[in-house]
Amino acid sequence: MIEKNYEEVKAIVHKCRKEYYLHLWEREDWDQEGMICLHELLESYPEFEEKKDKQFYIYFKTKFRNRILDAVRKQESYKRKLDRQTYEEVSEISHRLREGGLCLDDSYALQEMLKKYESGLGKEK
Repeated sequence: MIEKNYEEVKAIVHKCRKEYYLHLWEREDWDQEGMICLHELLESYPEFEEKKDKQFYIYFKTKFRNRILDAVRKQESYKRKLDRQTYEEVSEISHRLREGGLCLDDSYALQEMLKKYESGLGKEK
């Protein structure tokens, strides 16, 4: 039932998608947010279920745009600066990372060599 109702307001959602940019949101995310908004609107105003007049479309457009503007504000807020950074797989950028020391196996080999060297020091008299 919600899908049928959503088809009537889908154009409003996709027009907003062209007007606003939300990082990491794909088309399906916009559709999902539109369906949630429509569901909340129909829960608050059950009379729109039977009679979809001009006022219904105005309510939906206003409610959906406000919801998107809230998401844009959240995205752009200074406190959420880290949320805006793109995710990069470490294995893809490992060549750019500084090494902070020896790898575990190199460290183990070095420790073994030092023990062997130290044990040989006392025998040379």
